[in-house]
Amino acid sequence: MTSGRSPSINRRPIYIPPKNFADYLSYQQDYFLFLDIDGTLADFTMNPKDSIIPDSTLILLQKIQSHGVKIAVVTGRSLAEARQMLSPLTLPIAATHGLEIAFDDSSDTNETNVVSVDIMELAVIKQAIIQSCIPFDDFTVENKPYSVALHFRQNPALFDEAYTIMAETLKSHTNWTLKSGKYVWEVVPKGVNKGRAILTLLDNMQSSESLYPIFIGDDITDEAGFVAVQGDSKSLADDSQLIKGMGIKVGCEPTHANYYVRNTHEVTVLLNSFLSFCQQHNTLVKETVRVRGRRVI
Repeated sequence: MTSGRSPSINRRPIYIPPKNFADYLSYQQDYFLFLDIDGTLADFTMNPKDSIIPDSTLILLQKIQSHGVKIAVVTGRSLAEARQMLSPLTLPIAATHGLEIAFDDSSDTNETNVVSVDIMELAVIKQAIIQSCIPFDDFTVENKPYSVALHFRQNPALFDEAYTIMAETLKSHTNWTLKSGKYVWEVVPKGVNKGRAILTLLDNMQSSESLYPIFIGDDITDEAGFVAVQGDSKSLADDSQLIKGMGIKVGCEPTHANYYVRNTHEVTVLLNSFLSFCQQHNTLVKETVRVRGRRVI
């Protein structure tokens, strides 16, 4: 878990009318936008390989980025998959829940891992899961570089069977833990979550004391991210510096997030509202500079 307290999920978030998102923002802040992929930028699909980020959304993110807003993606996808889905847009990415982090471009020299991974032990775990899934037709085992996920999207009734397979497999692997998501159980090393990933990105990329992080996500694995950006965690670099930002849940399930929108369509509308805010902000800055330039001293 992230440092600091981790309150139970019992908060009633406030609904943000996505067209009015600018009303929740301030021209006195510099924003850092963290975004999940599946269920946030891309619609949830029965087969993860069928999910895409619409070109219009990628263009929208590029426009926001062009106004000086820092954007990073925090996803359960592998780094290779995330890069493919975001192409041709280049963003910092915390992939596999933060196990793989690329800070500023697509070169391997900018990648890091937040925890060490025993690749040999992971291979043993993967093989055990694959063997246990043989009697079931509706399971999909997803092999990632540093984790393994068992999807049961095609048959949600297999929730208990999927959990049993994963939990039994981990009984002899104490350095690993289970993460629950939408119709998926995933095995990852202990100490990995999206909150820690966000804090790592902030530590490496923060350039302003007034930086205000916003994280938008939809899944259980995103809850640690909401905790991190809203001030329930402390900066990795300086335990005395509290982070205070905004978590936005996609969906109306119980959440740590202070705010929510209903679906991916509303995420797009919200991001368009954010772009309008950025454009207005830049216009005000240019006008202020122009007026000051004409001032006689």
